[in-house]
Amino acid sequence: MRSEPDGRISGAAVFRRMGLLPFLCVGLMDISLVVTAVMIAKVLTHSPNIMMLAGFAAVMGHNWSIFLGLRGGLGASAIFGALVAVIPLQVCYGLIGGGIIWLLTSRPSVGTAVGILIISGITFFQMGMGAQAMYPLILFSLMLLKRLQVARVTRIAH
Repeated sequence: MRSEPDGRISGAAVFRRMGLLPFLCVGLMDISLVVTAVMIAKVLTHSPNIMMLAGFAAVMGHNWSIFLGLRGGLGASAIFGALVAVIPLQVCYGLIGGGIIWLLTSRPSVGTAVGILIISGITFFQMGMGAQAMYPLILFSLMLLKRLQVARVTRIAH
C-alpha cells in the first residue's frame, strides 16, 4: 500500500487494490483499535474527557504512525471508532445522513464531512455546547490536517 501515489496507507487503497472484503477487514481493525483505546480509558478513569483524549491520541497515532514514518490514512475509520465509543447513538444518525450523501454524490469525503457535522449537531442539541459536541469537529480537523499534508506531499512529488 505504501506505493500508492499519495504515499498513504489507507482503506481506500486497500479497496482499490484488493477489493471489498479486505477493505472491510482493515476498516474493522482500525475501528477496533480505537474503540479498545477508548474503552481502556473508560475502565481506568470513568471520565468522558479522558475517553475523548484517548480517542484523539489513537486517531493521531493512526494518521501519523511512528512505525510508518509519520504516514497513515486520513483517519475516517479511526474517527468512526472514537465516535462510536464516546457517542454511539449520535453516530447512527451521522451514518444515515452521511451514507445518503455518499450515495448521492459518489464522494466518500463529502459523505464523511456531512456525517460528522450531523453527529456534532445532534450531540449539541442533545447535550449542549460541551466537549462532546465539539469532539467530532476536533477529530474531523485531524482529517483535514492530514488531507492538507497529503495534498502538499503529492504536489511536491509531481
